[in-house]
Amino acid sequence: MQKVTIKIAAILVATSLLYACGGTQEETIEEDVIVEEVVEVENQIDYVLPSPLQIAELFKNAGLTYIGDLTNPISNVDNYNSKYDQKLNFGIYSADMAYCIMNNQTQESINYLSTLRKVSEKLWMTDILNSMGLSERLEANVGNEDSLTYIMADLQMQMDDYLDKNGMGYTGSIIFAGAWIETMYLGVKVNENETNEKLISRLSEQAIILESLIASIKQNDDENEFSELITDLEKINAHFAEFDNESEDEFVLSAEAVKSLSEDVTALRAKTIGE
Repeated sequence: MQKVTIKIAAILVATSLLYACGGTQEETIEEDVIVEEVVEVENQIDYVLPSPLQIAELFKNAGLTYIGDLTNPISNVDNYNSKYDQKLNFGIYSADMAYCIMNNQTQESINYLSTLRKVSEKLWMTDILNSMGLSERLEANVGNEDSLTYIMADLQMQMDDYLDKNGMGYTGSIIFAGAWIETMYLGVKVNENETNEKLISRLSEQAIILESLIASIKQNDDENEFSELITDLEKINAHFAEFDNESEDEFVLSAEAVKSLSEDVTALRAKTIGE
């Protein structure tokens, strides 16, 4: 059986790089849609998917505004005792941290970093955060979105390297699943607050990412450990049934489909964080 490893891309989206060079947001939107790259080497397939930071930035450029009470409360961190819940919620808190960074909520970003450190201790990944001096770097760059973006990307790269070196590459798919669920939740909730056609387009594009995510989890699930998660994600994927990745036409969910998607994403997210 082919072993699939999902790698979460740590490359910054073009938007961040062009901000630093004086580029405008409008100039970058068409350049930063990094959806998926699949690389097959020696009978191994690597799925390279966007990081939580990349998806957050794509959504932000489409109008993902900040609503403070949407993120997973940091007080929930002590409720995650199984490795499965810890991996999923490491991803969720990573997405929340990215959401805060993208919206210049520096203190909230630092709070979520502390929360990620607590989860990393349970997952034996503490060395990643300690070795990078992330708290000091975040505090030293208060108000500097570009620097905070680079710090988040550096964290992602370090985590990917750590998982690979310790034979835990499959863990990345579960962490990414949590991050993807949270980002979709933030997207649908912001859209519920104020309908945004650009944001709906970004939500619709997630069909490609979700299909690859499900495939990667399935091919790494030798012990049927993630069957429930797969079922839950396939339920979400059913909303994208009309999508055809061979078509040149842009696929955009209808208003009715967005409402139904929002309901199912909200239910899955509540289940994932333990509400």
